Amino acid sequence: MIKAIAIDLDDTLLDTSSLLAPKATLDAFNYLIKNGLSLSLEECEAQRVELIKSISHREVFEKLALDYGNENTKKIVAKTIDLFYDPKIPARLPLIEGARENIDYLKKKYHLYLVTAGTESSQLSKAKALGIENDFENIIIVNRLLKNRKKDDFTNIIKSLGIAPAQLLCIGNSIISEITDALAVDALACYFEHGENRGKISQLSRKPQYHIKHHSELITACHL
Repeated sequence: MIKAIAIDLDDTLLDTSSLLAPKATLDAFNYLIKNGLSLSLEECEAQRVELIKSISHREVFEKLALDYGNENTKKIVAKTIDLFYDPKIPARLPLIEGARENIDYLKKKYHLYLVTAGTESSQLSKAKALGIENDFENIIIVNRLLKNRKKDDFTNIIKSLGIAPAQLLCIGNSIISEITDALAVDALACYFEHGENRGKISQLSRKPQYHIKHHSELITACHL
C-alpha cells in the first residue's frame, strides 16, 4: 500500500520545456558563444537535444565548453550553468492541466513531497509562482550542480516515515533522474511522459511500474 508520494516539479507540474527552458537555454548558449564557443545556436541546440537523453544540462554545458570552446570558454562554464539553472521566474506560472486537482486529492491521502532538482532560489520561486508552496509536507531541492541525486532524498523519506521502499511512489518525467533513482532504492516509479526526451524506458534494466501521459490518468493508473 502506497503511503507517501514524491513528485517532480519541472515538466511534471510545470511545463518548463515550453515556458522557461527556451529562454534560459538561449541565454546560456549566447554567453558561451560570446566567450569563444565555436558552434552556432542551431548547432548548440542540436547537441543539447541529443545529450540530455543521458546527461544533465550542467554536464551538457561542460561538455560543449570542453569540446568546442577555448580556455576562456572553459573559465565561464560556471556562469553559463547559473544562467540556465537560475533564470528570472515570472510572478505567476500555470500548472500543467490536471495537476491542481491531483495535488488536492493526493495531499489528503498521502504524505506528499515535492522533490525537485535545481537551485534553491529558482525552484522555490517556481513553486511560489505556481501557488503550490504550501501543498507539501516538505519541498526537497536536489542540487544537481553538486552532482547530487534524488535517490538519497527518496531514501531519507523512506527512513523518516519508517515505511517500506515500495510504499513510496515517485512521479516524474525524467528517466535519467527520478525514475532511475526511484527504482534504484526499490520505490515505485510512475513515468510521466511529458516535455523533452530525458531518456527512454527501453534503456532501463528495470522498468517503471506505471507510465502515463496526462495528469488525468494518474489516480487510476497508479491505483491511488
